[in-house]
Amino acid sequence: MAAGAQSVPAAGVDDHVQFRNGRVEALPAPDGAVDCVISNGVINLIPDKTAVFREVARVLRPGGRLAIADIVTERQLASSIVCNVDLWASCIGGAAQESAYRQAIEDAGLRVEQVRANPYEFLSDGARGATTTYGVKSISLLATK
Repeated sequence: MAAGAQSVPAAGVDDHVQFRNGRVEALPAPDGAVDCVISNGVINLIPDKTAVFREVARVLRPGGRLAIADIVTERQLASSIVCNVDLWASCIGGAAQESAYRQAIEDAGLRVEQVRANPYEFLSDGARGATTTYGVKSISLLATK
């Protein structure tokens, strides 16, 4: 087992799964060593999404998968949204336009296989307003290397 990795014996997958502590822009894994990278609503909080997807492509083995759920937009967000702390906390302020998000994944060398919209409703009035104005939505995406 790699340094910093933890096994998961209670789940019965200790020979197949490792959890590693690290930053998404600098994954603690060697090139081509990972079968699958999963993320649930984290990438929209990272300013440099291109670096994230390059790093994912670096660690994935050929045929490896990226499976994510994230918040994206149909239209580019206004600076008043991007600079709003409450909307960052609502996972909206850092959301990328879906077309740019997908392009960053493909530019990193991954192939987007499937995208689907998730049923999702924001709680705050500001978040609901951004949803209506900018087409903010939750998606699930599967990509392969």
